[in-house]
Amino acid sequence: MDVAQFAKRAICQKDLFNFNPIITTGMQAACMLVISRIFHLILTPSGQPGLVANIIAGLVLGPSLLCKIKKLQEFFIQSSSIEYYQLLTFNFGVIFMFLIGLDTDVPYMRRNQRLASTFAFEGIIACTLFGAASAIAILHLLK
Repeated sequence: MDVAQFAKRAICQKDLFNFNPIITTGMQAACMLVISRIFHLILTPSGQPGLVANIIAGLVLGPSLLCKIKKLQEFFIQSSSIEYYQLLTFNFGVIFMFLIGLDTDVPYMRRNQRLASTFAFEGIIACTLFGAASAIAILHLLK
């Protein structure tokens, strides 16, 4: 496709957000980041961390508040963008795990391996015993 035809198609389209799912996904992500940053700037003077701003922005953009407006819902929740969000989520998850792996202090882990293993096994045993006791109690209540 010629660049001029592509530009004409993009400009002359009645609904610009539906013509290309990749561009739509990018625009949606950019809007989400901008709104999240706005909340961060608003909440920073009150001492709230950026994570709280991201959570509040997610609640505002989610189906509970702003997405009750039909046009915003059509923009932020599109079936054509779901596959791209899944791909982005997977890729960023891999990058995040890679960065965690880079930051891992192996000598520290080896020094504290016995203590960490002890706590891990105690946690597993405690959860298993609690689950078994809960299951027995629920079975007695259902009979």
